[in-house]
Amino acid sequence: MNEEQINHIITGIMTFHWKATYNQFCTICGFDPNYAYSQEKWQQWQQLVLGLKSFDQETLAKLVEAGHRSSSAL
Repeated sequence: MNEEQINHIITGIMTFHWKATYNQFCTICGFDPNYAYSQEKWQQWQQLVLGLKSFDQETLAKLVEAGHRSSSAL
């Protein structure tokens, strides 16, 4: 995965995060918004986005590439 592909993924995640409501999130994911599990997943989604914002795209691309290399290279 190259930096352009990482950018595509991150842009999609950030755009959805910016525009989507809790109910839209539940609809996309197939969750029932009335269940605590759905609320838990919503909170995890928020945490994922905050974590991604902590890294620049170049660093994320490097980490993804490192994960795809053999474990002996780590």
